[in-house]
Amino acid sequence: MLATGPITPLIIDYYGINNSTVSLLTSIFFLVHIPFAIPISMLIGRIGPKMMIFLGGVTGSAPLLSFLVMDSFPLLLALRAVHSMSILFLLPSVGPLFMQWFPPKELPLVNGAFILSFSLGITTSTFLVAPLSEAIGWEMVLSGFGGASLLCALAWLSLGKAQRIHKNDETISLIALVWNVLRARTTLLVAVADTGPLTLLTASLAWLPTLYHEVHEISLTKAGTYMGVLSLAGLVALVLATLLTMQTRKRRPFLIIPGILAGFAGFTVLVLPDSAALYIAVAILGFACWFYIPALFTIPMEMYPNDPYRVSLIYATIPMIGGIFTSVAPPTVGAIADLTGSLVPGLAVCAVLGWALAIAGVFMPTTPTTGSARETTSKLSPD
Repeated sequence: MLATGPITPLIIDYYGINNSTVSLLTSIFFLVHIPFAIPISMLIGRIGPKMMIFLGGVTGSAPLLSFLVMDSFPLLLALRAVHSMSILFLLPSVGPLFMQWFPPKELPLVNGAFILSFSLGITTSTFLVAPLSEAIGWEMVLSGFGGASLLCALAWLSLGKAQRIHKNDETISLIALVWNVLRARTTLLVAVADTGPLTLLTASLAWLPTLYHEVHEISLTKAGTYMGVLSLAGLVALVLATLLTMQTRKRRPFLIIPGILAGFAGFTVLVLPDSAALYIAVAILGFACWFYIPALFTIPMEMYPNDPYRVSLIYATIPMIGGIFTSVAPPTVGAIADLTGSLVPGLAVCAVLGWALAIAGVFMPTTPTTGSARETTSKLSPD
């Protein structure tokens, strides 16, 4: 997903492009989410979670063809665009799938496990992409990552099992249901809560290696190590958050506390030199940008335990709304750097967005208790 960040200088040199152009490799991943998130999520009632997840793995394998890019930057960009659609197939599927497979009390655990696997992939790629690229070339490394996704898709097609899902009220049209979900307070707050730290994380992974390489004269491999630490801290955060989320019904503190930390850490990593303090700051940033996710993904399931179709649509709005900001952030940071000669101003703006998580947490409604969830669901207003 974000493997091009640590090798951005290599891609710039290979194609002879500027910062704002190369940043499209990150922004295109999220730009595609804006128009396609909701339409793709609407397919879940027609083709079911099993086929949706399989298509997610297939589209995620698009980087397998990276060895063919040669001198064509647009082709590399197109592969990234196809790759980005994998998230749109996966996210709307896992909510209804987990609601089929697990009882409510286990949902925080499985949500955490799912996001943990997501973070593990990012961590592995950010640690390995720079040294492997120096050894065998960045095109071959990206192709290898795509091949891993294809193998996973084939394994799921062979072994995965899932039931079809349907709307609770078949008299309401799908368009009306989508509009109802989009204007719901919970939907908007969940999407905003994720947008802030995701934008900060995306911009950081895309540009911090370049900042450290150009300003602090840190090697690309070591800069990639910093990003690996950021992602590794995210793994620790997910494990801890998953365990804590299972022990309490309170969800808002899991959004407010890391939201506050994310903004401050986003500023700190921009000004510290190569030092132990920078490692700590990067780790705090990674921790804050991942800690909230198990709780956030559990909130829609607890709000609507009898309506997996609605949960699927809420999940789809996360990449749609988040895509607006995450697609704009990397090229904006690059364009500001081309104008000012520094990556710091643009990254500082992204740090401010990290506080959106805390703000959304303050206004997030309290989820119903397990015992009353089923009765409460039918009474919840979309507003």
